[in-house]
Amino acid sequence: MVMGVSSGGGVRRVRSARPRGAVVTAAGPQMRAILHDLALPTFHRFARRWGYAVLAEDLSTDGAGADPSAQQAKWAKIRLLREALARFPLALWFDADILLARVDEDIASHLHPDHFQALVMEHVPYEHRVNPNTGVWLMRSCPAAFAFLDAVRAAGPQPGPWADQGAVLTVLDWDRGDERYHWARPGRGNHFLAGTSWLPPGWNQPYLGGRTDENVFNSSAQSYADRPVVSHPHALHFMGMSPAARYRHMAAVAKTLSPIDVAPAELRCFADPARPSCQGPASIRADQPRPGGGRAASGTAGPSACGHETCGCSCLSFSDRRPR
Repeated sequence: MVMGVSSGGGVRRVRSARPRGAVVTAAGPQMRAILHDLALPTFHRFARRWGYAVLAEDLSTDGAGADPSAQQAKWAKIRLLREALARFPLALWFDADILLARVDEDIASHLHPDHFQALVMEHVPYEHRVNPNTGVWLMRSCPAAFAFLDAVRAAGPQPGPWADQGAVLTVLDWDRGDERYHWARPGRGNHFLAGTSWLPPGWNQPYLGGRTDENVFNSSAQSYADRPVVSHPHALHFMGMSPAARYRHMAAVAKTLSPIDVAPAELRCFADPARPSCQGPASIRADQPRPGGGRAASGTAGPSACGHETCGCSCLSFSDRRPR
């Protein structure tokens, strides 16, 4: 039986078939509208396609940048992943500022049979760093995964911009570079690193448009200018933006998402609408709606749209936010 827990603590039964895993996410007050209005409908769509449950938690607090409340919210990821792994064969974490643009591939196909986790490698030439990014994080329920999360918890929240991600790098024996993670690179490694698979970069691709120094934190706007991108990513990550800017840009991109399961031409350039290669009718700018309108993410999934009682899908709804 698949069950979802709302912020009020109530449990909603959704389907009897055991899912292959759980999509896990969370957001505090500043990110809650972004998660529920924009990101979560795309997570539901992926979950229905590939047989995952969706577990989303409303956190009591969050913050901005690297302030204590923001660090506390980031650290909740470790607890929520561990809880999901105790109940499901796979746990797939998505940060609340991610849109899934495509659902034509199960991310689990990239997890090596002998490995316990999979992450995307982030490459930031401006900061001379290469490091795993925990915004998308797939784990297999096995002793190695629990041992890794226990080691991360023992390392504790790290100072600087990355509470959880810094601890993950520590446990992987990564060379973390300076206090801002500039010059981060692979270190000596260990058995945890040997058990890590690397996801294709399109599974955690940074959104590069709309970056100004006024609406970014943790990195400068210039650091996003030359990050590598793929032509039609599965997951677009609106990392390092202020909540207002993040909502605005995510909402604009969400309107371009197609209800079909393959990447249409319109999606090929939205990672960086300003790049010269992204011109012509396939180009979608974050500040320019698609001609003729588009289907908003909030309309692609949800309790009223999919009819949980009859469809047998793995969507989990929140009775306190989305009454039937």
